[in-house]
Formats: sequence, C-alpha cells, structure tokens
Amino acid sequence: NDYLVENGTMRSYGSTTNPRYVAETQNFTDDVLRLIGSANASYQPLKWLNFNYRAGIDTYRDSRSMTAPGFQGLIGERLVEENGTDAFPGMGLVNNFSNNFRSINSTFIASLTHTNADGLGGTFRVGHDLYNRRIERHAVEGSDLTVFDWYSLNNAKFLSGATYEEDYRLMGVFGELSLNYKNYLYLTLTGRNDITSSLVSPNNSFFYPSASVSYIISDHLKLPAVINNAKLRFSYAQIGKDANAYSTSQGFASYTGLPTGVTGFTRPSLLGDPSLKPEFTDTYEGGFNVQFFGGRLGLDANYYSSLSKDQIISVPISSSTGYVTAAVNAGSMSNKGIELTLTATPLKLRDFSWETTLNYSVNKNKIVSLRPDLKEIKAFDEHGYLNARVTMKLIPGEAYGTLYGTEFKRYFTASEIAAGLDKSAEASDPSRPLLIGANGFPIVGLAADQKKLGNVQPDWIGGWNNNFRYKDVSLNVLFDARIGQERYNQLANYYSAFGMAKRTENRNDHKVFEGVLADGTPNTKEVWLGQGIDPSTNVNYGDGYYRLYDRGVSEPYVQDASWVRLRSLSIGYSLPKKWINNSFVKNVNLSVTGNNLILWTDYDGFDPESSVTNSGSNIDGFAGMTYPAVRSYLFSINVGF
Repeated sequence: NDYLVENGTMRSYGSTTNPRYVAETQNFTDDVLRLIGSANASYQPLKWLNFNYRAGIDTYRDSRSMTAPGFQGLIGERLVEENGTDAFPGMGLVNNFSNNFRSINSTFIASLTHTNADGLGGTFRVGHDLYNRRIERHAVEGSDLTVFDWYSLNNAKFLSGATYEEDYRLMGVFGELSLNYKNYLYLTLTGRNDITSSLVSPNNSFFYPSASVSYIISDHLKLPAVINNAKLRFSYAQIGKDANAYSTSQGFASYTGLPTGVTGFTRPSLLGDPSLKPEFTDTYEGGFNVQFFGGRLGLDANYYSSLSKDQIISVPISSSTGYVTAAVNAGSMSNKGIELTLTATPLKLRDFSWETTLNYSVNKNKIVSLRPDLKEIKAFDEHGYLNARVTMKLIPGEAYGTLYGTEFKRYFTASEIAAGLDKSAEASDPSRPLLIGANGFPIVGLAADQKKLGNVQPDWIGGWNNNFRYKDVSLNVLFDARIGQERYNQLANYYSAFGMAKRTENRNDHKVFEGVLADGTPNTKEVWLGQGIDPSTNVNYGDGYYRLYDRGVSEPYVQDASWVRLRSLSIGYSLPKKWINNSFVKNVNLSVTGNNLILWTDYDGFDPESSVTNSGSNIDGFAGMTYPAVRSYLFSINVGF
C-alpha cells in the first residue's frame, strides 16, 4: 500500500494526484439484466398464399453506482479533487444511475406466389413493420459527504438529479413484386412508406422505392467450357431516413446545478426544427459475377454511385441563442466507388485444400452542397496544446472527413505566387520549404487560420482471407488493411509537450532549421532546442522549442494512419468420425483463435483504429487518449448431437 501514508490518506510526490490512490478509492459497480426474445408464426391456407408474423423484444436494466471518499481534514492530508464533483472537489461523492431500455419489433408479411406454363413466375408480398423504443434514465448524485466514507445519499449535503425519457416509434407498410423468367432473368420492385414519431406531419410520412434486375447469362446462353457461371445485375434504390427522437422539439429542459429543493427550466442544448424533412439517399449499382474452372476461380465486381440529400445533422450554433446545436437539413453528399472480390481454390487435393479470398474497395466522397445559410459545418474537434487544435469540417467541394489545423508556414517566391502555385490559403503543403523567422525557428500559423491537413477516409480498403485444410486439421488466416488515411494523434502532442516522445530526445541539441527566410535567402541561424539559458551562448530560450513551437501546431500530429493487420488466426481440429461412430455425439471440433495478433503501421500512436467516438458514430480520425485494440485468444469446443 505504498500509495497511502500512515493515516490512510493519499501519498503523492510533488503537486500531482497519485493515480493509484484514485483507482483504489473510487468504486464503480455495474449490474445489467437483459432479455432478448423472439417468436415466429407461419400459416399457409392455400398453396399460393402464405402469412408470416414475427415479433421480437430486447429489454434490459442497467444499474450503476460510483462512490469516492471525502476529505477528512487530517494533518498533512492532501485534497484529492478527483474524489468529488465540480461543485465540491475532493469532498466525496455517491452516484446512483439507472438505465431502462425496451425495444419491440413486429413484422407481418403476406406472400402470394404463382408460376405459369410459359416459365414466368412471380411473388407478391405486402407487409407491415413496427419498431417501438422506450428509454428511461435516472441519475442522482450526492456530494460533500458529512461522514467521509459513508456512501449514502442521506449523508450528502448536496444532491443533484437528472432524468431522461424517450419514446420513439417507426411504422412502415411495404410491398414487393419479384418476377423471374425461366430462372435466368429476374426483376424485383419494392416500395415502402414509413411514418415516424421523430418528424412532424406532413414530413413524418415518406415513401421510397427500389428496383433491381439480374440476368444469369450462364443459365440462358452456352458459354465457353471454362466459364461455369456468369451473372449481371443492376439496381436503383432510394432509402428514406428520419431524425433522432425530439429533433423537432422546441420545448424546455430542466435547469441543472440549482440548489437542493430548487427547480427550474431553461432551453435545451438542441434547438429543434418542426419543419425538418426526412433525408433520402439515391443509389445506383451495377456489377457482375463470373466463375471459372468449376468454381475454382471467381470474380465479383460492383460499381455504385449514391447521392444523399437533406441530410439531418446537429450543427453548432452561437451560444448567444441559448442553445448549443441545431438540428437541420444540412445539405447533400455523394459517394462513388468500386468493390472487387476475387475467390480462388489454388490447391484441391484428396487430403489438402487451400481456398483464398481477396477483397478490394475504393470510395470517393464529396460534400456536394450545404444549405444557403451555412458555409461550413464543424463536425468535431479535439484540442491540443496552444494552437494545435484539429477540426473536422464539412465544406462544399471537399471530401467528408477532412481535417483542418494549424501549420508550419511555407515559402513561395513572388513568381510562384503569380503563377498560382501558392495554395496555402486552403491547405498545408509539406513539399515546400519551411518559412523561418528572424529568431531561427519555423513560423507557426495563427489558431484561427486552420488549413487542410488530411482526411480520415482511406484511399482503399483490402482484405485477404485464407482457409487451409489438411485431413481433419484446418487453418484460417485473415489479413485486412486500410491505406491512405490520416488521424489526429493527440497523445503524441502531449508526449511532445512533456518530453516523452522519442523525437524530443534532441531537446538539448543545437540545430539550424532547413528552410528560407522571408527574403528568400536560406536560413543559417543556429538555435538551441532546450529550455532556459543556452550554456553555449547564454541566450534565454524560455520553455524551449518543443513547448513553444512544436506542441503548439497541429501539422506534425495529423499523421498517416495506414495499417495492415493480421486480424485473426484460427486452428481447428475435427475428431475423426470413427472415434464417435457408436455414440450419440455426431461431431466434435476443437479450435484455438487469436484476434488482433500483428499490426504493421508507421503511425506512432497506440493504435490507428482507436477513436474517442463510439463505434456507431460517423466521426472518425481522432485518437485522443484511447487505448489500443485488445488482443484476444479464444479456446472453443463445439459438440454436435
């Protein structure tokens, strides 16, 4: 217990809080009870008519509690601010939180099927779909404990509470007509109309259709013997999407932070828009699938082009309005790309086989337009020291996921500027020479003058899966890759500030920065990278290069985050049938699987996949102080009866 002094309070060094003490004294418990269930019923009164109904429920209760001891006032005791609230730092706390969630799915489908003597067959389906969700959250926090380690709300001098309730319902009716001619030509038409509780009439009801056609060439025409299957497909689909719950609300919210016994109401953080419309995405796709040599070699290719209109986004607005964000139909965005899948069985022997699959995809994205009163949207930002903040902005003409931040200024000659080569007003250009100030250090851009530094979307995504089998032993190896993406490495910015980054090990060296002065002459001034007074020249360099310059600019920390990863490796063994022939056991398989085993990347953060946002967010590219992905091992036994 070296984190404690004799009286049981925190032992620390210097003025910092001992993280071990905080971890040992803060207690967090989480109790989850969850039920997931479904039911399905089908009835066929006639040969050509079928009714199907299925329903499902997902409900859980999540109860959490957190406690921390308060300040005792003992001689020499240190106040641990983390063991308290913002209002009463270090004075102890008890926090009770409950989250109740319930969702219900209900789908009814009636199907009519018919085939005539001319080879024309079809199925017509009509149905009804319902999704209903209810969420209740309650939190009570007690702070400033009278008895420092009695974790009861009755022992707290100050109580604050919060309640959130959400009811959401989406109901849809749909129809589908599927036609096929002699099992080689297929046409499918669909239509769906949704009614949502998150939009206001008449915008709460919206219709969207789709159509697809496929042609199996190999079932219609005689092809060369090496081609055993060939298929063409084309489709158009429109998808409608509603808003989050209460995005149209302009009501009030409870005022938090008032003394116990005092209630009040104020504007919520989100400004709703009663005229909000659903967003629609129109997608056109075309592709083909062809297999050769009895299925030993196959290629699947697909091209798509989509346009999303009236996208619903919560945009930041001026705090003078009393709100933080506003829900708006922000604009439109396009996506175009290709997807390729190559499958092959290079080896297929009696006791040994090797099957392999290669995936490759490219997506090109562009913000087509924003509503007239918006020039840009700040989708997300993350701070850094001094001027090193990085922002993801949505700007017409740019790709989604573009990162902006401060840069080291670059030099252009007057003739280069006249020729239009200077694009520094929009984006950083690391290929240009650094602009060096009269003091010998690179010049850093202003905080308000952010430049384009990179994009979080990869140039391409790939995967390579291999299955090997030798008699009863199998081996599966999966690699995947994301190439050509950037990420803001906030941790590296902090490491630079505190001298923990390897590149700061030269902080006591002298250096002449390669670059040019404003007059175009090469820089020759030698400077010291250290802090304080240079022992060689007696010049005072203050906090030094890494704290005054390097940590205060975004550019070095928006890094190439391309990676290749051995995603998983699995070895399995199936017991020979002769071992279990006379038992009630039909098959037994033993396997060992390792996930996230090897990572190849030049990114110097913990993990190029780490993100401060949750997995469901469309915001990526901000690593923050997150942990690397977990490496896991799984041992399993599967028995069939």
